[in-house]
Amino acid sequence: MKVEKCQHRVKCDFMGCRNLADYYVSTRGFVKNEFAFCANCMKGLFEELSKLYVPKAIESHFKPNRKRRKDEKD
Repeated sequence: MKVEKCQHRVKCDFMGCRNLADYYVSTRGFVKNEFAFCANCMKGLFEELSKLYVPKAIESHFKPNRKRRKDEKD
């Protein structure tokens, strides 16, 4: 799946939206070949998805030395 800028004049795929599409999401033929979204609908979709899925922070390769941190606090 990938998101790209729309090069053609296509209407937004959200029901009731009459704007021209700015982006399209390619699903590589899974449901529909691609979905076209205007900037407002894409922003709204992103905000709703961010309520459901929050990415985790990247774990550091260096683990903090707990004994050293306790000594520094005292």
